[in-house]
Amino acid sequence: MAEENIPARGPAVFVSNHLGSYGPVAVLSALPIRLYPWVAFQIMDRKLCSGYLRTDFVEPELGLHPAFSRLAAWSIAKACVPIMKALRAVPVYEKNMRLASTWKRSLGLLAQNKCLIIFPERDDRPLNGVLNEFDDGFVGLAQTFYEKAGRILKFIPVAVDRKARAISVGEPVSFVPEDPFSMEKARIKAALQDRITAMLISTEE
Repeated sequence: MAEENIPARGPAVFVSNHLGSYGPVAVLSALPIRLYPWVAFQIMDRKLCSGYLRTDFVEPELGLHPAFSRLAAWSIAKACVPIMKALRAVPVYEKNMRLASTWKRSLGLLAQNKCLIIFPERDDRPLNGVLNEFDDGFVGLAQTFYEKAGRILKFIPVAVDRKARAISVGEPVSFVPEDPFSMEKARIKAALQDRITAMLISTEE
């Protein structure tokens, strides 16, 4: 782990590969800094958490059949929701009118010099042998943060290698407000994907 790339404080956005439930647990447990994770909004909702965990975690990762998965998901959800709230996780509402609340909460934390952690891989878009393509919506935080606070936001790449049981932290990618945002979004997304891919490949060698 390259600790010289981990800031003592924010504002910053850590960006990591996912690996199902393994990536978030590993990063939040290992990095020596308080991180506020973006999580699916269902994880924060007592009524929705059980069903979400059953289809997203219990059945695909634990391999339980429906006869047992509902009970397992219900049991896990009872602990999961309080844990997420204790972590002060940020619920993410994709393509939803409540997405504004995700943005407001995130920008508020950044303004307090906090650090977010985001896992933007898309399951439906493999990029290479070790990583999926990122959803780039989170990059908009940098533009809005600069407009509201006049401060440059840094994105810090994190690579979690399950086989090697290793976590690598790469050099930050800083937002450049003078350049067209469409170009910046593409540049930051590509840079983060490239740096995480390189770190993952290096741990396999």
